[in-house]
Amino acid sequence: MNDEYVIGIDLGTRNTLACYFLKGRKRILKFEGGATMLPSVIYTDEKGDVKVGQYAENLGVTDPENMISSAKTYIGNFELNKTWTCNGRTYTPTDVAIEVLKEVKREFVKRMRLQGDEKIGAVITVPAYFNNNQRDETRKAGTAAGFDVMWILEEPTAAAIEAAQEKQLNKKVMVVDIGGGTFDLSVLDADPARHTYRAIAIDGDDRLGGDDFDKAIQTELIKHIEDDTGLNLENFQTAGIDETEYNILMNRLLIEARHAKEKLSEVTEHEVILPNLTTLGGKNYDLDFILTRRALERICKPLFDRIFNQLNIFAKNNKNFRLDEIGEIILAGGTCFIPYIRERITKDLGIVPNDELPLSQLVVMGAARVAESLNIGIEGGDNERDGKITLKSILPHSLGVEVMNRDGKLVFDRILAKDTPYPCAATQTYQTVFDNQTEIDVNVYEAENENELDLKFHRFRGSLHLKNLPPAPARQTKVDVKFEFTNDQRLKVTVIDKQNVENSREEFIDKSIKKSVHGAATPIDMVLMLDCSGSMRGDDLVQAKRASTELITKMIDLSVHQMALMSFSDKPKILSELTNDASKLTQELPQIEAYGGTAMIEALHAAEKVVENSTRQKIALIVTDGYPDRRQQTLGCARKVRDNGLKIIAIGVGVDFDKNYLDEMVGEKNAFTIKNMSELTKTFEYVINALTRGDL
Repeated sequence: MNDEYVIGIDLGTRNTLACYFLKGRKRILKFEGGATMLPSVIYTDEKGDVKVGQYAENLGVTDPENMISSAKTYIGNFELNKTWTCNGRTYTPTDVAIEVLKEVKREFVKRMRLQGDEKIGAVITVPAYFNNNQRDETRKAGTAAGFDVMWILEEPTAAAIEAAQEKQLNKKVMVVDIGGGTFDLSVLDADPARHTYRAIAIDGDDRLGGDDFDKAIQTELIKHIEDDTGLNLENFQTAGIDETEYNILMNRLLIEARHAKEKLSEVTEHEVILPNLTTLGGKNYDLDFILTRRALERICKPLFDRIFNQLNIFAKNNKNFRLDEIGEIILAGGTCFIPYIRERITKDLGIVPNDELPLSQLVVMGAARVAESLNIGIEGGDNERDGKITLKSILPHSLGVEVMNRDGKLVFDRILAKDTPYPCAATQTYQTVFDNQTEIDVNVYEAENENELDLKFHRFRGSLHLKNLPPAPARQTKVDVKFEFTNDQRLKVTVIDKQNVENSREEFIDKSIKKSVHGAATPIDMVLMLDCSGSMRGDDLVQAKRASTELITKMIDLSVHQMALMSFSDKPKILSELTNDASKLTQELPQIEAYGGTAMIEALHAAEKVVENSTRQKIALIVTDGYPDRRQQTLGCARKVRDNGLKIIAIGVGVDFDKNYLDEMVGEKNAFTIKNMSELTKTFEYVINALTRGDL
């Protein structure tokens, strides 16, 4: 690449660090006040201006509703669709990362006395256990912030590179990296003399980190206050205080919890003192509480158990290495400062972790080394020049597809196994499951639990839809599904029609999943059922059509999912069979007219028919402003339809609508009532988000 300016960036959940080489020496980039850590926090003021770092965190103490922290926890996680709205501006996790990285660039430009338009190459680190969506969003954030992103580097690999270079470790190295939001385990073969680093095994948890310890301590402080005052602090209503004051209270307790955790890494006892914390029960309340290291270990025992259960299985039962081959255990990440972590590793594994290196800076220093090396270049073979680093990574998760087993259940079938070295490829042959099946969905999943077949344990990654298969009896038509990871770690999926090779498809799956923020986690076939009985005449029907258009065009990703459209009054009318063509659906909406009664039993049976051959999650979404013609019989019909695998979500419109009836019909969790049709768009959005989170 031969950039004059390059930098390594550890984009952390809690803090962000940056490091660069100047005249052959490593320099940690300093931020406001000379701090070497930039809090990964943004704050939006009333003018819409964004503040970043410690200043943002300080402003957020008294206005936490307009502050965003720990956004990295959600980056690239399309199932959660996490967003924040601060003083009128809405942010995705990627947006937050962009703002933090912009601040890094501004500070680097200032420190290096640059003009600001120079090309700056960056190596940005991610947890080893991050999936490709998370890596891709990190890369996008770096590019949007103005960096030329040269490499997305695994954090344990970065830590191992720095440790091996500093101590000249020519052996297998285990890295235990516990950051703010993630927990990583890696074993690497290190050859610092030849600048070669090869990953052997990876494990971890991208939902476990220092933030969880902070919240556990915060909960202990809340319990103490409740015991002290007799009040219930579950929410602002039960506490009897203003919502803003409650949020400030919770934020102050979280900040103090984090501070207490850090102090207890240095001392065995810490006094938590927060004068004038809040007004509770009409009285000013001061918090004064002694927290010990032993109490911390008790409070956080469930978290420690999760860490060490996973660590022991990884270290002692791994097919890719033996524990007696490990020459060094390197700790990285701020949470590893907790003394119990080091003590327990020594006890469980019989190896004393190396604590001579700067735990918080290992990752960013390794990233800076790689950034410098990339001026020479990274290649797959042996090094040709001193200083050029060769990195050999492995798959952090198995990947496979959704298949139907002999019992008719949709399960996960592995194609590429975890720990397979990049680049790699594998092919499996599959067959149709229905007679005269002319289409097939290839739904790609990334394994979250390697020992589970149930799809609920895995993350949906994307989908390819193959049409025009020749009609034939079940299991006679066959397709090959090929997974291929290229050198730049992008997944390409190819579906080959073995009867007609020209009728084949291939896509980079990380690009095919560029869904709207409201794309559901699992592929669904949804029947939108609109009540068009006589009571829907006039503005109600106009607003229902308008909300349905928003649902079809903006809320659900029809490149992944399919939708059918039905109206029902005296009888149901199928306006569109299942399709991923939004225009086909929306062009049918204008023809809906209001008349007659509400024959919901017939409508439910028609919806069942629409999705009877679906191999996806099947959902009927009903919008109705009145009760069905045969109320009791409809309840029995709905129960039967649900038992047959069609999930029903019902939205009842009108101030007098009986929520209890809907609860009995579809289940309390899937029943919604709104006062008027003007609320339907927001309710649709809530329903799609709830489906995404797995709450429905």
